[in-house]
Amino acid sequence: MTKFESDTQEKKRPWRIGIFGTFDVQNYGDLLFPILAEMELSQRLGSVELIPFSYHAKSLEDWPYKVVSLADLPSMAIELDAILIGGGFIIRFDSFIAPGYVPTEAWIHHPTGYWLTPALIGVQLGIPVIWNAPGMHCNEIPQWSHPLLSLVLQCSPYIAVRDEPSKKAMEQFVDHDRVKLVPDTAFSLGQHMNGHPAQEEARILREQLGLRKPYVVIQATQNLEKFTDHIKRFRSELPDLEFLLLRLGPVLCDHEAFIDRELPNTYSLPEWPSPMVLAALVAESEGVAGHSYHLAITALCAEIPVFTPSDISIGKFTALSRFSTVYPLSTMDCDDPHWLSSRIGRKSPLDLMANARDEVRQHWDQVADSIKSSGSSSRIAMNKFLMSLPFLLEIDKSGTAETGLQGEID
Repeated sequence: MTKFESDTQEKKRPWRIGIFGTFDVQNYGDLLFPILAEMELSQRLGSVELIPFSYHAKSLEDWPYKVVSLADLPSMAIELDAILIGGGFIIRFDSFIAPGYVPTEAWIHHPTGYWLTPALIGVQLGIPVIWNAPGMHCNEIPQWSHPLLSLVLQCSPYIAVRDEPSKKAMEQFVDHDRVKLVPDTAFSLGQHMNGHPAQEEARILREQLGLRKPYVVIQATQNLEKFTDHIKRFRSELPDLEFLLLRLGPVLCDHEAFIDRELPNTYSLPEWPSPMVLAALVAESEGVAGHSYHLAITALCAEIPVFTPSDISIGKFTALSRFSTVYPLSTMDCDDPHWLSSRIGRKSPLDLMANARDEVRQHWDQVADSIKSSGSSSRIAMNKFLMSLPFLLEIDKSGTAETGLQGEID
């Protein structure tokens, strides 16, 4: 019996699962993933100890949950039963993730330190590596990373990504049918909101602000002038509508100063709340405006419309293009006084949303099954990889080094 099998059969401790991403920054979508993963996996596996890993450690004193520094991963990895990669936009190689966002230790590679290298460690230790619907966004995959991606993907029992461009990119490194296309895991948010304590917290916040329904959530960010100008111009169409300005991503410089000060009946929060409270505030609104991907998903879960400055024909936003209640601001008729008033408010449930929720449920079923599987066979692949590693370290501009290495992995 392997250590993995012995540990998971031990009744006295929960499943110990590491989840990897950027959970140490004030960005709404990123902070949702561990919360949703813990709720979903607890339903399927029973007692679960979910351990979020990111560059910077966080404590419950000032964060929604404890986050462990990736500097501790080398000593902690052997204790994990599974490794979850993502979700979110984390399959990337550019160094600018957010202003000032870098590892705490110089020996941690940036930015693969929070997704690719943990996957490599999982393969080395025979721990199941599971791709929890992460994605890319119009970014390139450098040549040096190809052998590493081939290794980890071929050794991963379950690979899911959240959009078609990401799926196409990953299919370069593993059989096409092994890369599953699933909705972002935040599409399950609606079913977790009913009865959640965050609903009452959000109600109290609205009461303290004096914010009354109906209201629309506006992300406190740039490129929403077209939306706010339309509101001011045709205010008589929506005389009772109020506006809640929310910072969905303070780490990405969201700030109320970006929104027109002449916009009437606006409210903003004195402090940044927990991600579930943000979700509850969005869910009680009549619509949202902003470029945040997870603001849009939260609105769809609440059956309210989305007004976005983003181009939904490219990158990660393509996953939103199939929903009829997602309105790019580029399609706005600026001279139609009824354009906005005819679109805000709760809509009939979309069949596509029911399908998305079902696909996410199946995704978590697959994740749970993969966690219970043993990843020990991956150690053989890693041993072969290490024996071929000198090919990567040799200076060979002809590309034969990678060819030789690829032959060992496949």
